[in-house]
Amino acid sequence: MSSRVVVVSLFALFTVSTVRVAAGVTADALHEPSLDAWLVAGYWALKLAVVAAFTYFLAVREPSRRPAREPVAFVACAGAIVSVVAIAPPTEQAPTALLLAGEGLALAAVVWLLVSVLALGRCFGVLPEARGLVTRGPYRLVRHPVYLGEIAACTGLLVGGFSAWNVGCFVVLCAAQWVRMGLEERALEATFPEYASYAARTPRLIPWTVATPSTAYPTTPAQPASTSH
Repeated sequence: MSSRVVVVSLFALFTVSTVRVAAGVTADALHEPSLDAWLVAGYWALKLAVVAAFTYFLAVREPSRRPAREPVAFVACAGAIVSVVAIAPPTEQAPTALLLAGEGLALAAVVWLLVSVLALGRCFGVLPEARGLVTRGPYRLVRHPVYLGEIAACTGLLVGGFSAWNVGCFVVLCAAQWVRMGLEERALEATFPEYASYAARTPRLIPWTVATPSTAYPTTPAQPASTSH
């Protein structure tokens, strides 16, 4: 079985699981309407759209120009996925203000994430593998909008459900995304000569900040990694 089939099948299972949760929270919101309930329902509806987009674009993605082979790439990707799945949702015991603030931030982040994934299109990938240089949409504002959306969404969940477990998951996520960003930048620099000028004028992660040069994570010169998140 090819790696593409395995990855697409895994994300298809995530999609099915997300459908069940989204349907459940939407039913709860219809049964007992409230701002909090509809924010949760909206978040899960958008999360479903994001996961479905992930699955679709993984199935139709462009061939990689530089397949990732370094163990650190696989470890970083696994760490990011596991930390996102493992982070616990907010509980009803949390203060209402924090719940609403966290859910509002998570909702806005997932909207941003969906737009970023759609802009990335067939260049989307899980491992850092260069398929194309995307500079449209959110990529005009930052070099890694998908990672920004994932981190911001988990920040919202952390605000609404603060715990030692969620802090640990968030730290792992941020560390994994930092490694993935460096691997991507190294791959894109090696594949697209114009990436250097794009990186020089575009902030790495936070919109409207001063652009910084690419700080690619060190890999072996013989096997540069690659992607385009």
